[in-house]
Amino acid sequence: MPERILWIDVIRGVSILAMITFHFAFDLMYFGFAKSDLIYQPDWRLFERMIAFSFLFIAGLSLFITHGSLINWNSFIKRYGVTAICAVLISAVTYVLFNGDMIRFGILHAISVSGLISLLLLKLNSFFLALLAVIIFLINLLIAQPVEGDYFWQWLIYTNETPHSLDYRPIIPWITPFILGMASYQLFKKWGLLETSNTIIYRELSILSWLGRNSLIIYLIHQPILFGGFFLFLKIS
Repeated sequence: MPERILWIDVIRGVSILAMITFHFAFDLMYFGFAKSDLIYQPDWRLFERMIAFSFLFIAGLSLFITHGSLINWNSFIKRYGVTAICAVLISAVTYVLFNGDMIRFGILHAISVSGLISLLLLKLNSFFLALLAVIIFLINLLIAQPVEGDYFWQWLIYTNETPHSLDYRPIIPWITPFILGMASYQLFKKWGLLETSNTIIYRELSILSWLGRNSLIIYLIHQPILFGGFFLFLKIS
């Protein structure tokens, strides 16, 4: 793709700002500056789910924009290989910091695995993609959880052996927004929203679009910066 579609970068930028806000609230709670159940309140939980939904939706849409129904293997391996490596890095770092509450299958893990599963779905049209997303969502609603299953299956669905995690996005139901993003491609294309020439009005939102273009690296470094800031504040206060 010769140019980026700026409104997508803007939305991704808004999402990364929202994620930083959520993690700042977590840090306030973790370091004792806010009540211990702050981010577990219903409004904060909804906020967190909206952030995850937006990232997965944009990831699914971007996959179709980049590849269409024919996969570009070099681009796919580069993009999702980097995402998978970063997911493993997140697991390692959170294990060191939080031990049992480490992130075993969070948002980056969900994006990586959803990308692999999507290889089986590229030939489906928008209707069948949307139908599949609805079916997966209904399965998640109708199946009593946690399901009987060992530790291994936590990547797929919440099981009775799934341990607590700071961020947990199993494929059921979190592949749903990814597939909806794929399904939206044809509709957005029909509306002319995927034409780079129609995104000039978003250029004034350069900060947000910059955040969107660099969302992965910002995702990786923002929490260490916030943590370091809180440690420094506690040391000098």
